[in-house]
Amino acid sequence: MTLLSLVLLGQPLAAAEPDAVTTRIHARLASFKGVMGVAAKELSTGEEVMIDADTHFPTASVIKVAVMLEVFHQIAEGKLSRDREVALPEAAKVGGSGVLQRLHPGLRPTVMDLVELMITLSDNTATNLLVELVGTQRVDDRLAAYGLKDTLLFRPTFRDGHADVRPELEKEFGLGMSTPRDMVRLMEKIARGEAVSPEASAEMAKILGAQLYEEMIPRNLPAGVSVSHKTGMDEEKSAGRDGVLRQVRADVGIVEGPRTRFAIAIFARQIEDQRWSVDNAAYVSGGEIARLLYDHFSR
Repeated sequence: MTLLSLVLLGQPLAAAEPDAVTTRIHARLASFKGVMGVAAKELSTGEEVMIDADTHFPTASVIKVAVMLEVFHQIAEGKLSRDREVALPEAAKVGGSGVLQRLHPGLRPTVMDLVELMITLSDNTATNLLVELVGTQRVDDRLAAYGLKDTLLFRPTFRDGHADVRPELEKEFGLGMSTPRDMVRLMEKIARGEAVSPEASAEMAKILGAQLYEEMIPRNLPAGVSVSHKTGMDEEKSAGRDGVLRQVRADVGIVEGPRTRFAIAIFARQIEDQRWSVDNAAYVSGGEIARLLYDHFSR
């Protein structure tokens, strides 16, 4: 259909724009050595951009958003107190990201202290203490109740091969599994005040806004743009046919600028770039895609 035909049919010229930004994202992904899926939704217009948005990806630490969601639900239901103190035994400490592994055993952070650490520092020990409190299956049941059928938590962190649920999937995906479309839906729920309650949604968004890892979505956005998000980084759970163990990266969140507010999810797996630095190809590519989406939605 020609541009003139669109005008004669009374369709807005902007109708062609989603294809334009999708084309630009596909062009950027052509040089990315790995598999990447993208989902985004502009919250005022409802416009969506979806590229391989239903592909299943390892979540790495992005699944911690689902743990936070269940914590807030159990607080709202009176099953859990936000001020409850949780003992830190030496046996609970695990490696990877976070600070609790280096602090003295016997420390008693509150439930909300653990949530802050789990999201802002991606603290694995805090995550495990919370998963023990709320239950892996309850997290997954809650996700199902939200219609997020492709998003699952399989176990606490650093327990490869010891799944609480779905061991056949844990073997491939590790800590958790999701799709870009599912995570955009969850971010949209939080952004619209529809996760637990308006007050709980606002508090979750504020915690996500204190995220300290800024390698992907915020990477190229203009100064002053607000990003409430959760990142994830890991390795694949098994090597490829060539014997190489490739990388996993993810970032999901809510972006707000002067002219747009949108939910976004970027997942990548089978990343050939083995670097753990901020210049990993997935971070660079994801950052450029986030900027393409920001510019598109702000037009």
